Parts: sequence; structure tokens; C-alpha cells
Amino acid sequence: MQSRSNYKATWDALAQSQVDAQLHVAGHLDESEWARSARVTLGVLEEFVGIRPEDEILEIGCGLGRVGRVLAPRCRRWIGGDVSPKMLEHTRRLLADLPNVELVELSGVDLAPIPDASVDVVYCTVVFMHLYEWDRYRYVQEAMRVLRPGGRCYFDNVDITTDHGWEVFSAGAAYPPEERPAHLSMVSTADELRTYGERAGFEQVQVRPWGGAWVALTGVKPARS
Repeated sequence: MQSRSNYKATWDALAQSQVDAQLHVAGHLDESEWARSARVTLGVLEEFVGIRPEDEILEIGCGLGRVGRVLAPRCRRWIGGDVSPKMLEHTRRLLADLPNVELVELSGVDLAPIPDASVDVVYCTVVFMHLYEWDRYRYVQEAMRVLRPGGRCYFDNVDITTDHGWEVFSAGAAYPPEERPAHLSMVSTADELRTYGERAGFEQVQVRPWGGAWVALTGVKPARS
């Protein structure tokens, strides 16, 4: 458990080179598939939370900037947060041509570098699978803190109730406990994600399936005077 909880050391070790980083983030080196999946995620974000030209947007677990590459041109500012400084080194080179990109190193359990009420959208995709449930919820709580009133959040994970989700769960269960990799994927349920959103205080909480394998939480920070 201690090894898996050390997200920074785990992902820094997996991101020694850009090739290593992409293999562990995506499982492949196919650039066309990398770009295609980014466009799919962009479409999901546009549909589920909306993307506006004036938005300042934070991604939790930005990896190599797969989504940032297609999202940054559509918003005022895109902030990519990641626990791995090695990952951020690669991302800084990959997104150097985008003028509205900011990269921030995270601790792995909070959004401490991000000021209160400073962004319009927080999203986290293909990351919850690597986190314990307590840390998933902590990021949802932190999203509430850093969002402006009326700001929107999006979090997703593989849905255990789908065929793909059960395959992911079964693959993890096949490891002897002492051989489980620290980054081994774990799944979620719709009820789990809904509970995070409601307990963190979001309004208009919705949990929606997509892609035949994923479940996503969305919510809106209450507007307060």
C-alpha cells in the first residue's frame, strides 16, 4: 500500500524517457491513435461540461499533454497538473508551441499550488484508475476549492459493470498480492463517483456512462455571493 500511495515516485520512474512515459500512459506508441483519443476526450468534455473560449481549465494528471494539445487552443488558459516532474519535462517540450499553457507539479493528493476559486473547469481523465478511493475523493474536494462559483468538474474511470471494466478488474485480480505493480489499474462504479460529487458539495451532480467502458462524474460549484 505504501508503494502504491507514492504516486510521485511511481510515475517518475515510469517516465524516464518520453517513450516510456507514453507506453505507461497509453499502452502504445501509435501517434494517430494518440491524437484520435485526444479528440474523443475533447468531445466528451465539450458535451458533458462545455468548453468556452474564456475558460481557465485545469487538468489533474495531464501526463504528456494528450488532451491539452487539443484543448488549449479552445480556452483562455490550460493548466496541466501532474505528480511527476519527469512527465512535466516531456510535456513542456511537447506543448512548447502553445502560448496559453501552464504546467504545475502536484503532490499526488491535493491541488495545493492552485489558488482558491481560480479556474472555471477542473477535469481528470484516465487517472482515477491509478488512485486509491480516498485520494480520488480528495481530488474532487480540491476541485470544489479551486473552482470559481459556477465552475464545472469532470472525473472519469473505467466502469466495473461493463465488460471492459470486468476485464480490467480480473486482470488485476490475477496478480499475486506481492507482485501487483504500483500503477495497476483499478475500477469504479457510478454510485462511487456520484457519492464523491455529492459529499464534496457539488450541485447538478450527474454520473454518465460513455464509450461502453467509462463512467463520468460531472458537477457544478454552487454560486454564492
